[in-house]
Amino acid sequence: MNKNAIILYEELSMNAHPALRTQLLDGWILRFSGGYTNRANSVSPLYPSRLPYVRKVSLCEKLYHKQQLPTIFKLTDASEPGLDEYLGTRGYEVAKPTFLYIKKSLAHQAAAANIHIQNYVNQEWCGEFLRLNEIGDPLNAGAAAGMLESISNEVLCAQTVQDGKVIACGLCVIERGFAGLYDIVVAPEYRGRGCGFEICAALLGRAVQCGAKESYLQVVASNISAIALYKKLGFSYSYQYWYRVKKTKKSKKQPVLPELNDSKEPKQKSRVY
Repeated sequence: MNKNAIILYEELSMNAHPALRTQLLDGWILRFSGGYTNRANSVSPLYPSRLPYVRKVSLCEKLYHKQQLPTIFKLTDASEPGLDEYLGTRGYEVAKPTFLYIKKSLAHQAAAANIHIQNYVNQEWCGEFLRLNEIGDPLNAGAAAGMLESISNEVLCAQTVQDGKVIACGLCVIERGFAGLYDIVVAPEYRGRGCGFEICAALLGRAVQCGAKESYLQVVASNISAIALYKKLGFSYSYQYWYRVKKTKKSKKQPVLPELNDSKEPKQKSRVY
């Protein structure tokens, strides 16, 4: 995928998964969310720079140290040439290689009767999302809820109800005709029964009614079970991103990463894995 296309999807994903605070630094986007998820607590060197990256890396380290967070960079093949290698020489370790999958065409599909979709994030849906993801820590729960409520684009929140309880949930964020799937989670005892496929298909079907023409999702490159699901839905590999993490003794905690998962796609690059 070319650089401009990568930047487009990176923009879409940042808007769909907003950080609690954002700071700009000469073409780099610094995101802070108290340590909840790598995506929302990392530096995205997305746009052309004027300052040398050697100087800017030091500035980033100071800003994240001030927040008692590890300094994390989210990199793609569109990132500034030489930056990935430079971070490696500074002791940054590669973490969470992730694929972005796309589905070029969508078609309307009616949702199953037990799947309920609403076009807003509310306390009830957030509560089920936190429960199914087992996010019990108050700080992480507060950050997750705050981020979900900060989404400014059109959203679709889905729940699958069975035997009077919510057994699955999922989120779709629509921007510029692209439908992004996020936070798809199924209760452990109901996994392997097609619930994930059904809720994704329902969200994509409703997204068409909201004007979406294409879809994308992000998938950590270690969850083999997710590959079959997303391929069955018609998604295919587009590009990859990865993190460079510099851990510090004073970091209050390492971010968790409840992102969509996947594995085993194109031949892995030695620098990334």
